[in-house]
Amino acid sequence: MRGPVVGRKNFYGSGCECSAELAAQMYSLMATLKLWKINARTWLGAFLQACADNANHSPSDLKPFLPWTMDAKRLAAMQTCPISVAEDLNSS
Repeated sequence: MRGPVVGRKNFYGSGCECSAELAAQMYSLMATLKLWKINARTWLGAFLQACADNANHSPSDLKPFLPWTMDAKRLAAMQTCPISVAEDLNSS
């Protein structure tokens, strides 16, 4: 909880109610991904690609993105670090 509390005064638009709601949703999403040991970058990349493939709208079926409804293979793939990120970490 310390990160959001300390950062809230520094985040753009923190005085706006809709911004606060978005921040709360994102904190909840990131906490859920962390709880399921899912790589946030992998999950967000897959979700945003699905949105792009669906004419910039969220997919109608969200089950592939909910950890508790994912099959074991997809969950394992989401828990790994993307190759490009792993390469970046190894090269530095």
